[in-house]
Amino acid sequence: MKAVLQNKNFRRLWIAQVALSLGDAVMQMGLVEYFRVNGYSVRDEAAKLLFASALPALVLGPLAVLWLDRWQRRSVLLVSDGLRALCVALIVLWTVPAIVGRLQPQHLTHIYLLIFAVGAVTTFYYPARYAFLPNLVDTKSLIQANTLFTVSLAVANVGGRAVGGFVAEQVGVTWALLANVVAYAVSIALVWMIRIEPHAVKEAREGSAGRGGLAELREGWRYLWEHPSALPLVALSGVFAFLLGILAVAIVGYAMDTLGLRTGGLGYLVAAAGVGAGLGIALLGKGGAWTKSVWLPLAQLFLAALLIGGLGLTTNVWIAASLLFAMGAVGATVLIPIDAKLQEEVEDARRGAVFAVRGMWTSATMVVAFWLQFGTRILRETPAPTILLWTAGGALVAAMLAFVAMRTKRAGRAS
Repeated sequence: MKAVLQNKNFRRLWIAQVALSLGDAVMQMGLVEYFRVNGYSVRDEAAKLLFASALPALVLGPLAVLWLDRWQRRSVLLVSDGLRALCVALIVLWTVPAIVGRLQPQHLTHIYLLIFAVGAVTTFYYPARYAFLPNLVDTKSLIQANTLFTVSLAVANVGGRAVGGFVAEQVGVTWALLANVVAYAVSIALVWMIRIEPHAVKEAREGSAGRGGLAELREGWRYLWEHPSALPLVALSGVFAFLLGILAVAIVGYAMDTLGLRTGGLGYLVAAAGVGAGLGIALLGKGGAWTKSVWLPLAQLFLAALLIGGLGLTTNVWIAASLLFAMGAVGATVLIPIDAKLQEEVEDARRGAVFAVRGMWTSATMVVAFWLQFGTRILRETPAPTILLWTAGGALVAAMLAFVAMRTKRAGRAS
């Protein structure tokens, strides 16, 4: 870890991600408080908020697949941060009572449209960030580098959500949202200071005159399908994303409706998961060859199922916090070996496209998960503990299906 952090270009990118994770978490808690104080169903609106954030990656993902590898990744990060800062600034203005006047239902529509715009930019940002990492560190350091990146998630849960709940309740929603604008400004400054040689980019037509974008898109999907290990790893990412989408909304309803907590209490409860995430990341970072095993993500899904089931069976805050602590340790580490293996095995000229496809797939599964919880009566009216138990059963099934899929894929490639 120390050797990776001594790389100043990587260190700048990593600190920028920590700042963005903190800012995003504080803003999310600010919007939760905004829903609560204005009498909305926090669980339903949280589902809509996450839906609006995830949908753009599904809709715009093909454009990212086509164009991302033709641009310098550092430039994509800089432009993306600037555009997202502008969108969040507009959200801040829209939530100030002196500007919008008396709250009306359509005001939430404007907020969701701006969140959609943030998600549209992020569709290009995340694949570029993941693809940029191997341009900063060598292959043997990717596990450690991805581990440090995932620390930002732990920081967001521990610091961002706990502080965000407190700031939103005690200081005000506006200040919680402004924190994210500041985070984007910090990220822009740090990424601007990264100095590396321009990396190779894909030519517009790759010597294939007359072929349109649709043909190139098919080639990108064909590359993923024919790769010996990328496809099952991308599929497994989607399974995890669906489960995470269900949990992200169900835990909000569980904390506020079942446990009777307010926004600050929700932030502290989620912080327990963040502390567990930090511990899990630290343990994975010190692991050996087992961290690269294809069995690891499957074992994590199985353990997560047991923990989610236990959460759905308790109404005790302290037991719930303990289970979320353990869930954080498992959940925060699932994607680390997956991302590192993709970065290591996919060639540089195609890496951005593969991560863009991965983003499309995970967004599709999360969009479905969010929509089910506000767009269908059965989940909208089902108590959060019951949804948690259903999710636990789904995680067990997903673990078994993922195991079968990966074994079949590997056998197919071998033959």
